[in-house]
Amino acid sequence: MLKKLSLAALVAMGSMSVASATDLSEAIKGVNLKGALRIRLYNEDPDKGDTYNKWRTNAAFIFAVPVSDELKVVDRVSTETYITGKSSADGGAKAPGGASVNSGLADNVLFAKYSKNGLTVLAGKIPVATPITDTDLFGPPSHGAGVLGTYKVNDKLTVAAAGIDALVAIDGGALKFKPGATSGNVYAAAAIYKSNVADVQAWFFQVNDAIDSDIVLSADVKALKDAGFKIHVDYAQAELDDKNIVNTLHVSNPDKGLNLSKTQTYFNVNASFKKDALSAKLGYAVTGEDGGIVVLDGDSKLASVAATEQADSIANTTDNNMIYAKLGYDVDEKTNVYAAYTTIDNDSVDEIQVGGSYKYTKKFKLSAYYSMLSADKTYSTGGDNNEARVEAIYKF
Repeated sequence: MLKKLSLAALVAMGSMSVASATDLSEAIKGVNLKGALRIRLYNEDPDKGDTYNKWRTNAAFIFAVPVSDELKVVDRVSTETYITGKSSADGGAKAPGGASVNSGLADNVLFAKYSKNGLTVLAGKIPVATPITDTDLFGPPSHGAGVLGTYKVNDKLTVAAAGIDALVAIDGGALKFKPGATSGNVYAAAAIYKSNVADVQAWFFQVNDAIDSDIVLSADVKALKDAGFKIHVDYAQAELDDKNIVNTLHVSNPDKGLNLSKTQTYFNVNASFKKDALSAKLGYAVTGEDGGIVVLDGDSKLASVAATEQADSIANTTDNNMIYAKLGYDVDEKTNVYAAYTTIDNDSVDEIQVGGSYKYTKKFKLSAYYSMLSADKTYSTGGDNNEARVEAIYKF
């Protein structure tokens, strides 16, 4: 009798589960999907070592599921494969970051988003989009568990604040803790002001047991935009608590050694011009002589400012300066070609890059470049290297 009752109960429970399930066509109504698919092929020709190829493929999907007019649940999943033809202990099957040949989908972020009357709040495992973190769609972007909120005071001013636990995906550990140390929480506050003359951002960051304060100021001056000119300026100043951290983004000056205990400064300025088919950019960046960390990710907007791909940042280096330039031309409405140059003082780095892109459709673009890097052996790339890259990307 007990077996019969149990079976009947199971059948009843199964029926209830099926009856309460949502039809797929109903479930996907109103769900917003964004993302991209990307294929890259690199050819590396180092001065020391053999020529080899690298294949990198990425897919990212962002689902926004509406709960109500004000509330959404957002999920981002991605996958990355990275295959090299260079011999290694694992047969070239893994990239330096650890991406495998057949990687599964990673649940990068999953959070609730509430928006009403100028207030927006993200809570859960959230993306952390700031000037010193990585916002790349494929990265994956810098993310952690916590809360981030913004409030639009008026049409010109927006304020923001965030508290994040366990920030990850910061370019292999620009901010890396010593063995046994407990990584600290990240706190941030910001004010963002937009006008017809300039867009200005002011940020403050604090990382427990790592960064006592990191102040970042950025401005886009648009006063001459009608003539085709724009000016961009960045300034950062950071004071570190160096007891529990090490740095992996080439902080030290070869002549002065490593010093993380003092205040570090960073300044970047560039002017760009766009008129008809012609575009140009000229920029200069410089760092203070004390040493330190001003960015958490080498691919952040504050750091990755140069026009070339192999040598693109000096933000976390000491007593250094960089000059970069780019000249582009639109052959037609779909085709662009360009030439770029970067020189970095400390490491005797010079890079020349030529490339172009073709918009096959509004969503699908092909691009390619060839880069020639000449670098002192102390530079993080390890010396001279010629790099060619072909990319196909589809965004939806």
